[in-house]
Amino acid sequence: MSFAFPTSADTGTSDSPHKAFCAAASHRIHPKDITGERAELRYTMHNKITCIEYDAFMDEFVPEPVPQPSSSSSSSSLSSSATPTNASTNYNLRSRSRSRCVSGSPPSQPPTTNPLKSVPLPKTEVDMYDTIISALNKADLCPGYQFASTPHKGDPSEDTKQAVDCGLYPSSAIPRLGITEDGGFGRTDWLSVEIAIECKMHATDHDPFDERMVNEEPNAETRRSVLGQILSYMELIFRRQQRTFQFMLLFIGGYARIVRVDRSGLFATKKIDYRAEGNKLAVFLWRYSRLSAALRGHDTTAVRLEPDSPEAQRMRDRVKTVAPDDYVAQAFKNLLDEEWAWWKLTVPDEVDATKSRVFLVAKPHFQAPGVVGRATRGHIALEATPGAGDDFVYLKDAWRVVVDTIQKEGVVLEKLRENDVPHVPTLVCHGDIAGQRTVSQAVWPKYHPGEECKLKEHQHYRLVVKEVGKPLDQFENGYELVLALWCCITAHAQAYEIGVIHRDISAGNLLLYKGEDGWEGLLNDWELSKELDQQTEEGRQPDRTGTWQFMSARALNNHTKTIVVQDELESFFHVLIYLAIRLLPHNCEESEVPQLLYDYFDDYTPHTTGHGCGRTKYNVMCSGIIALGAYNRKKAAAKGEVLKFFFPGQPETSVETTGQATGDPAARPVSTTADSNVPIPEPKLEHPLNHIIQKLLSWFCAYYALQMDNPSKPAPRKEDSGDEMDGFMRIKARAKARAQKRVNATHPSSSQAAPALSGDDSSDEDDAAPQQSGRGKLQRRADRLNSHAAVLNVLDDALTKKGWPKADRCPDKKPKKGWRPKQLDQVPKAATIQQSRKRGSEVLDNPSSSPSKRSRI
Repeated sequence: MSFAFPTSADTGTSDSPHKAFCAAASHRIHPKDITGERAELRYTMHNKITCIEYDAFMDEFVPEPVPQPSSSSSSSSLSSSATPTNASTNYNLRSRSRSRCVSGSPPSQPPTTNPLKSVPLPKTEVDMYDTIISALNKADLCPGYQFASTPHKGDPSEDTKQAVDCGLYPSSAIPRLGITEDGGFGRTDWLSVEIAIECKMHATDHDPFDERMVNEEPNAETRRSVLGQILSYMELIFRRQQRTFQFMLLFIGGYARIVRVDRSGLFATKKIDYRAEGNKLAVFLWRYSRLSAALRGHDTTAVRLEPDSPEAQRMRDRVKTVAPDDYVAQAFKNLLDEEWAWWKLTVPDEVDATKSRVFLVAKPHFQAPGVVGRATRGHIALEATPGAGDDFVYLKDAWRVVVDTIQKEGVVLEKLRENDVPHVPTLVCHGDIAGQRTVSQAVWPKYHPGEECKLKEHQHYRLVVKEVGKPLDQFENGYELVLALWCCITAHAQAYEIGVIHRDISAGNLLLYKGEDGWEGLLNDWELSKELDQQTEEGRQPDRTGTWQFMSARALNNHTKTIVVQDELESFFHVLIYLAIRLLPHNCEESEVPQLLYDYFDDYTPHTTGHGCGRTKYNVMCSGIIALGAYNRKKAAAKGEVLKFFFPGQPETSVETTGQATGDPAARPVSTTADSNVPIPEPKLEHPLNHIIQKLLSWFCAYYALQMDNPSKPAPRKEDSGDEMDGFMRIKARAKARAQKRVNATHPSSSQAAPALSGDDSSDEDDAAPQQSGRGKLQRRADRLNSHAAVLNVLDDALTKKGWPKADRCPDKKPKKGWRPKQLDQVPKAATIQQSRKRGSEVLDNPSSSPSKRSRI
């Protein structure tokens, strides 16, 4: 068994990695920060906001219900205790060609009066919590629901403790809000709120939308802050509930807006004077409360489990006793968080279209941030189907981008397995969730005639795989890290051989999996992969794919660049450097490691066309060295010093002199070769990583030098041939056997050999700096990156011939609570702080913040 404890995203998530400071990226060095996250949410909504007239909004998204003959009520994704009481009358929504059956309250007429007519203009925001909410409750518009004010107390199960001012809740959920008998304010409950309601004092200064602007996004900093704030509340509802879309009410001074958002974009009504036209809000609420769960935006293929249900008890029983080495069961046990909802999820089986399968999940192991985008969730799951057994599987829930050139991930995994590609997940089942596709992108062109639509179409999709792996950053030692990297590059190479390129290599997508010969690597998350013959010379749209920290420097500087094999190999290299700097001993001063991580992986270069690669990563690729002169300033000989790794307990200076370790011999790690248990002589203690890094950087440096003159073209698909080959040896033999099996199946009458897993390491090359060599030598070195073989050979050579320390892993040098780079100007810039006692509302976006880069689209 094994799949992913993925830590990236989508990366994240969301639409683009090509932005600044990646506030929500899991690999960032920055600490978690509401200000940065709100700025990022705002940026990912760029060009995705549309304000339309109220009547058009209602016709598009909330058509008038028409009574239909009674039938069984629609299922709800909410538990019975959280579902409003509905009578048996069903309704059909008439809107263009749509025919949608809903269940609702007994027949009644839509309201014609204005329940907010007598509400006075507010003097403070607190006035709005009382007057508006009281008026709406008295109007009795929503049977089975109740309005509540929750401005000051955040949900205790959320780290940020953010609280939305008010909300519409199922009546059964009101007791959980802790509202006192004297009418005091309650506590926000993100799991059960149906419609979030936010109140602001100023109709213009606090309006998050500006209809004067072409993209209807505000420029004023206070207004931008409000936009980030309401998006963060929408994100929390998406995070805690199983939603396909959601509505929000926004009261700003004497005006209101109705907002709808799905994973593609956001629509809002133009401002409504609620004291004069409050009947418009009343009609919206009346219609909303009579819709089925599906039409209110709930995913009805997700059923919330009651704590005392047989399914919930089975989940607890499965991990009542956990073996010390059962990392999957222990991880599942840790996710049985009673403060989060547990769910029963239905997954269509496109492998066997005659059935669907049901799985039990608790708190997500991984959840990509964001409001729009793929919104990937990862769960360790148990199958609920009778007779399925108690094996854990990994369930991925995402809103995949609907593009002709991108296949469903399950289809890609089927192809990889059919062709015996090793070190990739094993498909269990997958499929699109029927009727759950975004509509914003379909409505958008009607209100932007003649413009290119920036919104993407997303389809709700689930995938289940057999393997449950663990993050690569949990490697035991440097040898295991490089072995896992070799496995993943082998998977990438053999996929490339059959015409598939991954396009999202990151530390979160390379996993450790316990196979038959011990721990090995697993390359997962093929969602953004493409067929090579579908690749265009330039990407069709910018900001398409990747995880910022690990994208190649050239891809970061060219947002429409076609991803080629050299970019992918460079991403593998960046993963190696990222984890090695964090978790292996080296000669960079420990106090300066956070700065190095930030400069290399998080930094960016501002540009009028968008943010580009940070200077440090680009300089490393161009110079062929990772210089430490800017970081090891305490050392007298820091100038010219480059990053070097060494054995534990070994003085840093010995790496560049004798390589001899000092100290207590008994405390020193014993290093051996892969072929024997004979200790390596102490004078030769050169860490194998240094050779790997030096060799690969010499090739990347040559490649970048030549690219300055000649733009890259996609590399040929055919892999180099070369020489052939104890756990690593067995893993390697299995991978080679699979490759040969694939060749035999394709050419049954041929004696053709499979492409080599490693190539000739070109021993005729010296290690002189590329710039000191002739153009021919530069070309030979750059050509090593035309395929995977030479890179695999470097790793192969290190794994089989070099001496490795058995225990070189050290404590993580990435600060647990994050780290911020020091600013030259520490004087705070002007910002408007909202006068509200509500928790979280005092945190406004920094006016100097650049639009942030998302870790993944």
